[in-house]
Amino acid sequence: MRAPGQVTGRPRLGQCALYGLCLALGAILAASTESLAGGPADGQPETDRVIPCGGMVQAGDELLAVTKAIVDGRETVLYEHRGRQLSAGQLREELAASPAPPLGGALRELLAATDPQDPVSVVVYLRDQPAQGIARQVGAAYQPLCDQLSAEMRQIVRRSVPAGQFDQQQERELTVAPLDFEDEISRRFLAEARDRLMSEARGEIAERIREGVAESQETVTLAVRSLGGEVTGRAYTLNLLAATLPAGRVALLAGHPGVRRVEPDMPGEPELNLHKISLGLTTGFWPNGIDGGVHDCGVLDTGVQQNHSAFAGKRFFSNMGTTDPDGHGTGVCGIMASENTTYTGMAFALDAILVARAGADSTSMSGADSMLGYPESAETINYSFGNGTANMVDYRGFDAFFDAYIDVFDIMFSKSTGNSGWGTTTITHPAPAYNLLANANMDDLNSVTRSDDVIASTSSRGPTLAGRKKPDLSAPGNRTMSTYPTGGFLEIGGTSAAAPHTGGGIILLWDLGAPNTTAAKAVLINTADAWDDNNTETTLDDREVSGSLWNKSYGWGYLDLGETYLNGLDVFVDSIPDSPEEADFRLYKGPMLAGDKATLVWRRHVTYNGAAEPPPAGWNDLSDLDLTCWRESDQTLLDASESHIDNVEQIDTAAAENVVLKVEAFGSFDPDVPTEDFALATEENFAAAAGPAFALVFTRPDRVRPGQQFEVSVQVTNTGDLDAHNNAVTLAGVTIVAGANPQPLGRIADGAWATAVWTVEAPPVEQPLNLSAQHVSLSYGESFTGNGQSGIVVGLTGKMYWTDAGAASIQRANLDGTSAENLVVFGLSAPAFIAVDAGGGKMYWADRGSARIQRADLSGVNVQNLVTTGLVAPFGMALDPAGGKMYWTDPGAGRIQRANLDGTSVEELLAAPADGIALDVAEGKMYWTDSAGARIRRADLNGSNVEDLVTGGLSS
Repeated sequence: MRAPGQVTGRPRLGQCALYGLCLALGAILAASTESLAGGPADGQPETDRVIPCGGMVQAGDELLAVTKAIVDGRETVLYEHRGRQLSAGQLREELAASPAPPLGGALRELLAATDPQDPVSVVVYLRDQPAQGIARQVGAAYQPLCDQLSAEMRQIVRRSVPAGQFDQQQERELTVAPLDFEDEISRRFLAEARDRLMSEARGEIAERIREGVAESQETVTLAVRSLGGEVTGRAYTLNLLAATLPAGRVALLAGHPGVRRVEPDMPGEPELNLHKISLGLTTGFWPNGIDGGVHDCGVLDTGVQQNHSAFAGKRFFSNMGTTDPDGHGTGVCGIMASENTTYTGMAFALDAILVARAGADSTSMSGADSMLGYPESAETINYSFGNGTANMVDYRGFDAFFDAYIDVFDIMFSKSTGNSGWGTTTITHPAPAYNLLANANMDDLNSVTRSDDVIASTSSRGPTLAGRKKPDLSAPGNRTMSTYPTGGFLEIGGTSAAAPHTGGGIILLWDLGAPNTTAAKAVLINTADAWDDNNTETTLDDREVSGSLWNKSYGWGYLDLGETYLNGLDVFVDSIPDSPEEADFRLYKGPMLAGDKATLVWRRHVTYNGAAEPPPAGWNDLSDLDLTCWRESDQTLLDASESHIDNVEQIDTAAAENVVLKVEAFGSFDPDVPTEDFALATEENFAAAAGPAFALVFTRPDRVRPGQQFEVSVQVTNTGDLDAHNNAVTLAGVTIVAGANPQPLGRIADGAWATAVWTVEAPPVEQPLNLSAQHVSLSYGESFTGNGQSGIVVGLTGKMYWTDAGAASIQRANLDGTSAENLVVFGLSAPAFIAVDAGGGKMYWADRGSARIQRADLSGVNVQNLVTTGLVAPFGMALDPAGGKMYWTDPGAGRIQRANLDGTSVEELLAAPADGIALDVAEGKMYWTDSAGARIRRADLNGSNVEDLVTGGLSS
């Protein structure tokens, strides 16, 4: 549940104008901008709030406005479709009943303008999409060991990271002590083991996917040939074929039952030193030997000149030879992997380089898949090509391929955003893909300082057509010196050069011990320096800003690998369900300084063989996770990031605070997503938190008279790890005379306690009085509870109970012997010892004549047989009400036994003669008389450690 509050964080681009009406469960909620701005920041669950979320979502060829709201306490997401507001389930049903045409809008336009006999190149997306399920199954077997190796790597690296709390300027001035030799060797050994394991896992996933799609691809291949066409390429991460066939036959192919969607095969083209200092590489990663090491990169481009001296000693795996006739791919590769001492690559010591040809949609997708057939697998692949400006379609099947690849194989793509310059949505495909890193081009003016750097005028701008936040980052790209096929070095520019800088950062974080690409992406974004273009084309008013800001020119900020090293270990990887409400969140606590940030990242899932089909023809929405920041001491909501359309959320703090960060699922996930994995990058000194938890302890008399007024108190101790707010405890089971009920207790810090006190009145008749207390804390927008119970005996003060074997009865009287009364007079044979559980309102006895254990209410009613088999002549009886056990002796069988208070779970403790028995529960002991042996003995309550205590002066 959400809590209302004035959000004090920086406003973000694209917050939606609120749609006036929010329809849910037949009720209409009127909402306005004014009604949403205020509200007490008290952490209480709320209703009637529309959450600014911004942008739209794509379903088929349509962009749908989305409204995110809480209605009558329920989290609701509504999509505007053909004039109506629909839930996700309703939209899914409507799209299934009236599916989008299998021919995309761009393809329909192309076909209309083409002679039916002329050939066209298309990409055919198939219905059968097994990759996601295979990846989950295989990944489950490999992930635990990979996680263990990652954790051990991070533990070693942490020794070199300075302890303490540092602001941004202090972090830039820190001197990092390098790892000692033994630690460095250990870290590299672990990195090699994990790299081998990850390559093996990726290879197994790829092979099983290839096998899984073979039949469906062959079926559609035959259909293409029957229509006079030719299959020109294949991919399997998304199960697809590239084909050329007459324009007039494309619609027939689209109608094939194995085909989900057909799109045009869009052409692709390349998107065209002191960076090691300005990016901070010389003060963190490199001095500690974190330079790429055993890890690998991919170059999906024009090729790589493999005999360049800067690549000496590198291992290459390529599907396109050893040369680069263009030079673009060689330059991109050098930015990541060059070992030249002057023009040094970001991860210069990386092991292997995988090369594949880029080009049109189908060429690039097939090339990416080809990289999965080698002994080594890349941690990141650079794609500095553009396949058309993304101003006509928000999310093409081509974009979905990259999302699927990253999600299935845990391999990042670093993508150039394009070089179309100022405007709105000038980025190129596949930059709109959710999971990759789209990079803008920063001009660092060839200086070691960062303060004078600005965005290059040619760098493409976001957001996506639907308003999603792309680019992700900006990195140096303008006039970058890098490797050239002739053997020397030449300037390479544009966002093509920016992307491999970020890709190099991904490899360095893997070398540091990042648990996965999602975590590495979160860290890079969180440690970037935010910049603002002031929404003007000129760079004269551009500036670095403190805290969090996404900007259409700079993305989430300017890559800062110096800070990345210092905070590279400050990331949490976890998963979250979408229900139940009390379990759909995760909490983290720690200190933040002014301008500090936290960044949440998760993945878009694409390919399913289940209820949802792959976009864009089928429809499944992005899982919705929100990030909120609360001051722990008074739970003021400091900032909230609650987009529905983005899979990056970021918050900041305006001042130094001890905060609680909450990651929460909003609404329901897609039916094929049981839980959502995420990464949360924070500042230093954060820890995962379970939240407030409570222990309740009663103080009350053991016995009271009927109608007596007396005092009951409940001490509530916060045994959790976060301060608890809005605490209140409610007492039940008795008439309250004085004291608020529920009784507010204010704030209870973790480890502290508070006490509620009531004056109550006992009932007018004798009976057991069972009290209960329920504690509720409304903290950080969630409800945390605790419970306690206690019993009081009413009207039984001064009573004694006994058995009369001769009269076969059970009786009681006042302690002075007056008011004697029979309680049980029927059904007994020879009752022996009796024991009373006053709090539980029961008496227990052994009947040696009928060989059974029985009990009844203290008034003698409700007689029950508890143990009726396996007994000879039970005699002694003792109780442990708190432990839920009764103990008895059976002299006829020569043993001591016990059972639950309801007679279940009978167990023999000792084979020993015994008569009377007594318990010292606090010390864990039982005592008994042995008349045959003329002695007093004792043992532990489980029958062990038997001791003789008194052995002389006793008669048998």
